[in-house]
Amino acid sequence: MPATVAIGTKAVRGVEVRDDPAREPCFDIVHLHEDVPDSGGMDREHRRQRLHRDYNQEVQTIEIAALCLVDFPDAAWDLRMELARQCWDEARHAALIHQRLAASGGRKGQYAIANLDWSVVAMLDSMAARLAIQNRTFEAGSLDIEQVAMRLFREAGDPETAEVLDAIAADEIHHVRFANEWLTRLTTEEPRAVLKIATAIAWLKRVVAATGGDGLHEIPTDHEARKLAGFSEGEIGEVARLAQTVNGAIARGQDR
Repeated sequence: MPATVAIGTKAVRGVEVRDDPAREPCFDIVHLHEDVPDSGGMDREHRRQRLHRDYNQEVQTIEIAALCLVDFPDAAWDLRMELARQCWDEARHAALIHQRLAASGGRKGQYAIANLDWSVVAMLDSMAARLAIQNRTFEAGSLDIEQVAMRLFREAGDPETAEVLDAIAADEIHHVRFANEWLTRLTTEEPRAVLKIATAIAWLKRVVAATGGDGLHEIPTDHEARKLAGFSEGEIGEVARLAQTVNGAIARGQDR
């Protein structure tokens, strides 16, 4: 790891990942997304659960971007500025979602949280690998999720939260786009970065398999948002094809 201090790790279903980041005493931390309460539907309780989960996701994203600044002090200044701006964006997002959580009658610590995104990305030892997994994979997946979530919140009679998610999505498009641009530059300048990215993706697949699957594949691909974020038509088509393949496998399994 590039960090100058020793890091702690934990084992989650046999896979070694980074220890959880510090959290306030009010939070109950679990190790798997499936252990985070999710009642389904869009009633008031589920909306609170979703906002609580999203709040912690935004906090994790601040921590991941900030860790890149700490661990890679020699990265290009322009890239460091993008990451610093991302920290600011994610802090605003967390504050906005916390406001919506409070408005819905919720509070911090009301439900269990999982920090698996942090635990995965913070184990990676190169900037290219972290941008590929956090920004290009996790945050790109959130673009698909947010488009669906906006519609669901509006249909549930909560246009205020839908508007907050719309504003957040605009920032997330830029976070994915700058990562796509910098990955092109980093792999051009240092071809070995391609191997780092490939290794990180292979490891992520192992973590996903061990921890219970990838729910992002059950969300329709947002073509327009991904195009704005710098994905090519071919890449968007591949994401959609993979989603259809996984959803088909799920459906076949349910028919048995």
